[in-house]
Amino acid sequence: MKRLLLLAIALVSAQFVTNVFAQTKIGYINVDEIFALMPETRKADSSLALYQRDLADEYNKQETELNTAIEKFIKDSVTMSPAVKEAKRSDLQSRVSGMSNKKQDYNAAFEKEKERQTQPIRDKLLATIKAVARENGYGHILYRDQAIVFPESDDITPLVKRKLGIK
Repeated sequence: MKRLLLLAIALVSAQFVTNVFAQTKIGYINVDEIFALMPETRKADSSLALYQRDLADEYNKQETELNTAIEKFIKDSVTMSPAVKEAKRSDLQSRVSGMSNKKQDYNAAFEKEKERQTQPIRDKLLATIKAVARENGYGHILYRDQAIVFPESDDITPLVKRKLGIK
C-alpha cells in the first residue's frame, strides 16, 4: 500500500515537472546585429564621432600650446635668472602632468556622452524584445551568440527587426 501511494505521488510529481518545463518557451536573439542596424544607432555613432573629434582637436590644441611653451622656455632659458628658470620649469612640469589628466578627463567625458546617447536606444530595443517575447509566448530570451545549439524557429531576431521597421 505504501509503495503504491509513493508510486502515485512520484507519477503526479513527474507529470507536474514535465508540464512546468513544457510550458517554458525559450527564444534567442542577436542583439548586437539589431542594435547596429537601428537608425538611432547610426545617428548616435555619427554624433559621437563628431564629439570625439572635437575633444581630440581641443586636446591637440592644448598639446601644441604646451610644446610651443616648452620650446620657448628652452630657447629663452639661457637669459633667465635661476629663480625665474625654476619657476617656469615647475610651471611647465605641472602643465605636462595636467595633459595626461586632461586625456583621462576627455576619455571619461566621451564615455559619459556615449552612455547618454546610447541608453535610450538600448531601452527601446529591450522594450521591443520584451514585447515580441510576450506576443509570441516566450518566457525566456537568450543571446544567440551564447548558445551552441538552438532551434532556428526560436530565433526572434527577424521578429524584433520587423517590429522596429528594420529590413
